[in-house]
Amino acid sequence: MKKKFLNSNGGIKADGVPNVLYLYSGARKDKFKGKIGIDYPDTQFYGLNHLNKFGIFAEYKEWSDISTSRFLSAVLSFRIKHLLLYYFTGGRDVVFGSSLLYMMIFKKLFRKRTKFVMLNIGIMRTLKANKKSKIKYALMKWLLKELDGVVCLARCQKEYLENEYSFLMGKVFFVPLGVDTDYYQPEYKNRKDYILSAGRDNGRDYKTVIETARLMPEREFHIVCSKRNLEGVNTIPKNVKIFYDMPSPELHKKYREAKMLLLITHDDLFRDGADCSGQTVLLDAMASGLPVIASRKKYLADYAEDQKEAVFVDFYDCANIKVAVESLLDNKGFRRNIAMRARQRVENEFSTEKMAKGLSGIFLSLP
Repeated sequence: MKKKFLNSNGGIKADGVPNVLYLYSGARKDKFKGKIGIDYPDTQFYGLNHLNKFGIFAEYKEWSDISTSRFLSAVLSFRIKHLLLYYFTGGRDVVFGSSLLYMMIFKKLFRKRTKFVMLNIGIMRTLKANKKSKIKYALMKWLLKELDGVVCLARCQKEYLENEYSFLMGKVFFVPLGVDTDYYQPEYKNRKDYILSAGRDNGRDYKTVIETARLMPEREFHIVCSKRNLEGVNTIPKNVKIFYDMPSPELHKKYREAKMLLLITHDDLFRDGADCSGQTVLLDAMASGLPVIASRKKYLADYAEDQKEAVFVDFYDCANIKVAVESLLDNKGFRRNIAMRARQRVENEFSTEKMAKGLSGIFLSLP
């Protein structure tokens, strides 16, 4: 008789079924309340809850599964807490997460049969930023070799890793990020007359957003971010409203009511934030029927085409952004067409279920 047990999503694990453990960089259990896909989107679960459809048992663990002590949580660094999650990797076929690099020290010591696959959120930027630190950079390369796979969310990430680190050839994969297309439903009518900018990643360029707003005093701008994102910004014009660390349900409401999304980021040479800054907000907006104006990040080539699913603008060019905003505001038909094409592309290519399908192919193919 096959041994069976439940995973965190209510699925049943039977002997012989591939067993995948997700280790997220941030907490999920305390952050999301209710039922996944109904009370909150499954976007930030990276396909976990769909993997059972592809013959894979998957669950996730986090620091609260080791300790609920507030003292320990406060005194231990993120890196130490994440390293301690190695405890849960025993008996797993695959471990998947974005902060696995330093965990490879344990893999090198214990040589488990478990495969470790890293989700590439910012490793490209991290490697570039540490090149001048010879010892740390050498350590990172040494640990990088121990990974069994790297999943990139953009082709430009994959190309960089393969060109710079030949030992990764054959172990780097491209899987598009997925968004919860059931939770985010499109709204094309009854939108309010304000421009939204959202996101807390350090790669955002809110200084340029604010300077653009200063050029358009007759237009209302809403910025949803963290306080650190506005460090160095001395004055906020009267036509800009700031919302710090807005809960997901409230941001969801803004996706459904704003006139457009202004996704302005630093250029691809910027050495802070995620490799693909704005990716999640981009897909949330596209799924919500919210037309997007975005800075020309390289990763956008995989998610939208200029003038079709979004409008692209130059980095740090307030005048160029102003022209794009006015053009989109003045053309209701163009604005609607962009939003509808973006929603259709998300449905066709970027659902969380499609992300799970792509990941399952990798997990099942690992030698």
